[in-house]
Formats: sequence, structure tokens, C-alpha cells
Amino acid sequence: MGLLSAVGGALVGGLAAVRGARIGAEVNAAAVLAQGRLQAAGALEQWVRQERQKACLQVMDCYGQFSRECVQYREQLKESRPLDEPTLDSFTAALAALVGACSHLALLGPTSVQAAGGVVRAKAEGFRSTLMLWNEELAEALLVVPQPDLTEITGVWLDILVENGGAMNAAYLEFLHTGQTELLRPV
Repeated sequence: MGLLSAVGGALVGGLAAVRGARIGAEVNAAAVLAQGRLQAAGALEQWVRQERQKACLQVMDCYGQFSRECVQYREQLKESRPLDEPTLDSFTAALAALVGACSHLALLGPTSVQAAGGVVRAKAEGFRSTLMLWNEELAEALLVVPQPDLTEITGVWLDILVENGGAMNAAYLEFLHTGQTELLRPV
């Protein structure tokens, strides 16, 4: 009887040890999985933040190029010198790069940055449109004999362009503020 009790006790003890080891392994595996999920989520969040930063920097670079061309071409029109086709092509390419960069923001979000980029894009398109209309009117006026008073044409269009440029710059500054706020937000 004692032997039977000893074997039975050993068997029950062994089963309890195996069951305890199994439960411990399951708990450990669940903890490892949870840790892996947290690390993966953190890595994804870090990647998204880096991509957002790259997208914002791309908008900044493209806006800088577009803005420099805006100033240069505005000054040329102010001197009553119409823009030629290569210049217009360059200006269109600079706008296309800015529009593309602003569009990339839609892929990465957040909505506030995407919206701010959309306003920059719209204001830049408005500025380009105004500059192109001024260029067309100036080119047509230079073909008329006798030439009309170009200072009146320049004054009207310059006022409109200054207003459009101010709105475009304000939209860009708002984009910078919004982007900075989002990128510096604690994780």
C-alpha cells in the first residue's frame, strides 16, 4: 500500500509539474507575443513619423523653389518683359513638383497636415494663374500699336499678385506650424 501511495503521489506530482510548466510556458509565450506586438506598433509609428517628416521637408523644398521662381518672374513682368516658353515651362514644373509634394501628404496624414498642404497647393495654383494672366495681357499689350500705358497694366496686376503672394505665404506659414505641431507631438 505504501508503495502504491508513493507511486500515485509521484504520478500526481509529476502531472502537476507538467501542467504547471505548460501553464508557465503559455503565459511566457503570451507575454513574448504582446511584447512583439508593442515593438512592431512602435516601429510602425516611428516609420510613419519619419515618412511624414520627409513629406513635409519635400513640401518645404518644393515651396522654396516655387517661391523663388515667383519672385523672379514677378520682377520680370514688373519690368514689362513677358515670360518666354522655357520660363513658363520651368514655372509649370516647379508648381507641379509642389502639387505632387502636397499630394503625398494625403498618404501619410494626419488630416490637419494634409489640409494645410492642400491650402498651400491651392494658393500656389492661384498665384501661378494670376501671373500667367498678367503675362498674357502684357504680351498682347506689347503687340498693340501704339502701345498702351504699361504702368497701368503693371499696377493692377502687381496689386493682385501681391495679395495672392501674401495669401500663399500665409498658407505656407500655417502649413509649417501645423506640420511642426504634428511632428513634435509626443508619441
